Amino acid sequence: MAVFSGSIIGDLPVPANGSDVLLAACNDAYFRLFALDLIQSIELLGAPQAVHIHLLDPSDDVIREAESLRSSLKSVKLTFTADPCALARNLPHRQVYYTAARFLLAPLILKAGAKRLLIIDVDAVMNRSPWALFGAQTSASSGGFIFRRDMKRPWFKVLASAVFYNDSPQSIGLCDALARSLAATFKYRPKYHIDQILPYFVCTFAKRDVPNFETFDIPSNIMGYGYEADAAFWTVKGKSNIDRFLTERSKLLDSTVAAAI
Repeated sequence: MAVFSGSIIGDLPVPANGSDVLLAACNDAYFRLFALDLIQSIELLGAPQAVHIHLLDPSDDVIREAESLRSSLKSVKLTFTADPCALARNLPHRQVYYTAARFLLAPLILKAGAKRLLIIDVDAVMNRSPWALFGAQTSASSGGFIFRRDMKRPWFKVLASAVFYNDSPQSIGLCDALARSLAATFKYRPKYHIDQILPYFVCTFAKRDVPNFETFDIPSNIMGYGYEADAAFWTVKGKSNIDRFLTERSKLLDSTVAAAI
């Protein structure tokens, strides 16, 4: 973790920006294809919201674009970090790091003062605020995941498109344990994504070994894979559905703009 935390630059969210923080990560291509419209969808809703984008090996142009975007926003309190991806240097596939990097940053955001942290995929748009969907039980929990208990193979048992943490000691502990596990695993040059299998095993071992460890299921209407009207976010489910996502995203952004006029 020292290599990671020592290599990133930028600003972390501060409590003055809001206690509830959304976190996503992306490279240059995904910043332009997805992050810009994700941020716009949140901005158009008009409610104050802290958003942090973790930029993966960003170009100078993207950093300038992020800085310019930040100065133009009214509702979104945008912060961003730049990650040179030092832990990815020896990986066969950099995408393995790209999907996991946001979970490495999460402990730093919690320790900087966030009370609730929702980590999402960047290929999404916000349809409505997610925070009211998290009930009182979440404050006593170590974290929330999209568990798929009916799946047989461990790498399918957690879907990493949404992960929830809070500022309780047990949640910060889980967040830190997952980040350290991911960082340590990169030393073995994994060829496949580890952002879903490691949360499953970390939670499984913690439930066995940590007193009073408890997680909860992310509410089903946080991520709307079918573009449901009551979903907080609309997101892509599989690369084959990207065209439909882009169409639905345009409809949502256009309708939100029209409603604001």
